[in-house]
Amino acid sequence: EGCPVTAIGDAAFYECKRLRSIEIPEGVTSIGDGAFCECVSLRSIEIPEGVKSIGDGAFGGCLNLTSVEIPEGVTSIGDGAFYECESLRSIEIPEGVKSIGDSVFGHCESLRSIEIPEGVTSIGDYAFWYCKSLTSIKIPEGVMSIGHGAFTNTPWINEQTEGKDYL
Repeated sequence: EGCPVTAIGDAAFYECKRLRSIEIPEGVTSIGDGAFCECVSLRSIEIPEGVKSIGDGAFGGCLNLTSVEIPEGVTSIGDGAFYECESLRSIEIPEGVKSIGDSVFGHCESLRSIEIPEGVTSIGDYAFWYCKSLTSIKIPEGVMSIGHGAFTNTPWINEQTEGKDYL
């Protein structure tokens, strides 16, 4: 049966342009930096319960990715993890996540709404930059810092009447 897989390494499936789906096995605890970066045919992915961290740019440039299920055990989502996932329509950020990194969902043009969980205390630079369909965002009171340009070029920011200069 071989050795169990416990991690998906950095750039493990980088630019696998014909990869449409993948089943990450139980027992995997981390998805490395750029692990599925530029897998332009990847449409959906279900991340198993044991995963704790998703690396920088892990799914960046997966242009056709429409849905991702992130389990509650994930505590770290790296910078640009879902950058340029232009077809991503929805995503739920688990309660265990404490910060939303730089450009995590930048250029996710189809993302319509996002609810940031109560435990999040910071939102990184350009986190939701150019999410041109994003009209609904729920930011909890516990968020203490919002990075530069976090919501630039979103319909949501244009609807804000107070504090806009700071977002």
